[in-house]
Amino acid sequence: MVTPPKDCIEIVLMSNDAAQTHIWLQTNASLARRYVFEREKSLKIIGGLAVLLLFMLYFSPASTIILLLLVLIIVVPLSMVGMIGYSRAS
Repeated sequence: MVTPPKDCIEIVLMSNDAAQTHIWLQTNASLARRYVFEREKSLKIIGGLAVLLLFMLYFSPASTIILLLLVLIIVVPLSMVGMIGYSRAS
């Protein structure tokens, strides 16, 4: 299982479930933080992001597709070198 580095910004979704989702991004020690969200708050965050994405696709589909491609161009190389990632606790 992938474990986050020592100094990272880590977000834990569904913290009270057996299979928590850990999302992390490597950073320096002064910026290192850990945010833990319970199930209800996690569902609100995920639902809010889904609604925002739907509105973005409805009002400006071309811009949204370009934005998503740019995010993909950034996230894939960072995940390949281990600077960004996620894991599911078991």
